[in-house]
Amino acid sequence: MRRLVLIIMFISMPLFAAEEAPPVARVVENIVERVPDQTVVPQYPRKARRDRIEGEVQVCFEINRKGRPRRVAVRNSSNRVFERPSILAVRESTFRPVLHGEPVPQIKSCRTFIFSLEPVAVDDE
Repeated sequence: MRRLVLIIMFISMPLFAAEEAPPVARVVENIVERVPDQTVVPQYPRKARRDRIEGEVQVCFEINRKGRPRRVAVRNSSNRVFERPSILAVRESTFRPVLHGEPVPQIKSCRTFIFSLEPVAVDDE
């Protein structure tokens, strides 16, 4: 019984340590012609954090007149576990809308997210 308790404590230690300073994804490449209003950073998947998996995802998309991303798709990915959080983050992000009368070019925009277990400083903007 004591051995079982020690094994459970040993297995759960990394999870408790990770929750003190949870790893987050960060935007490293932002190829966007339109001005962002709100940039959402994806959540680090719990399973990837538990299994100590790191990676990066490049997501490309278009921005409509109202400043919402559309046609969001993964262009490159080092691990599929990071794709869904990255797509959701891009879909929740917003950009400055186009004023009436301005032409709207069809520009493909891309963002690269890096998922790293090393703590990073995140701006609260």
